[in-house]
Amino acid sequence: MNTQDRNRAKIAKAALYIEDNLSTSLRASDIAKYAHLSPFHFQRLFCAYMGEPIKQYIAVRRMEGAALELQNHSRINLLQLALECGFQTHSAFSKAFRKQFGVSPAVFRDNPDGARKGVEKDRRFLISAPPSKTIEAAGVVELGPFHFQFRQSSGTHDGQFFRQNDQNIGQQFSTLLGETIPPDLFLMSCFPNTPQNLNDDDVPIWFGGAFSAQAENDWSADWHRFQAGRWAVFEHWGDYEFLYQTWNRIYRNWLPQTEYALRDDIPFEAYLGPSNATDESARLTQIYIPVKKA
Repeated sequence: MNTQDRNRAKIAKAALYIEDNLSTSLRASDIAKYAHLSPFHFQRLFCAYMGEPIKQYIAVRRMEGAALELQNHSRINLLQLALECGFQTHSAFSKAFRKQFGVSPAVFRDNPDGARKGVEKDRRFLISAPPSKTIEAAGVVELGPFHFQFRQSSGTHDGQFFRQNDQNIGQQFSTLLGETIPPDLFLMSCFPNTPQNLNDDDVPIWFGGAFSAQAENDWSADWHRFQAGRWAVFEHWGDYEFLYQTWNRIYRNWLPQTEYALRDDIPFEAYLGPSNATDESARLTQIYIPVKKA
């Protein structure tokens, strides 16, 4: 494992620790120690790989969790919720909540739709606006309509989905490529719904191949047609295990500061590098985000 992948793995470990301890007191120095990094080095790497400073990342995740709790359990005690979100007082919680969503927790409880929203339609209470960009799009392209033949899996584990050792997705991709009529564009996967956290057991995952025209083969009877439109394209080189970090940087760093808004289509990953490459850095994944001018 090279230095970059070792750093990515340490940040992944830190992110999982944060998810498991959002209701407790979290200090950057303690998380850095858990990830086996110096506090200064840790904070710099965290911002680079996750798309925002550690302090803001924690605050945003806590506020998202609080909003979902209020939306789903309107009778919850606000002081209890404040404590569960890592705040020591009701007033501190209310101040942070109002800053994030533009309304107090009490007002939100009565009318969640009146609150400020984020950019993701499936995670509308995830609001993030880092101070500077740490990722750039490789380009913004216009794609014509294409057809996606897919099979369905489900669940993310530690931010990663369809791990080959669990579900043998690589072999299923190979079978698809061996069909009489294989994909003529690229292998790909997508989430029709956004994962809600790093461990989301229920989120569906579609994987398969992209075709310029719908074909006849035995691999799957399920097809989805992507409409023509504009896509922002991002590149991820290296291990698929850390793809979620690139997704984080796109949604929580690039999109809030750009001139684009999300278009109503499904983002996807296209796999262009060899999945069985001995050198993991040779693996290239392109992430396509459906966008339109804001």
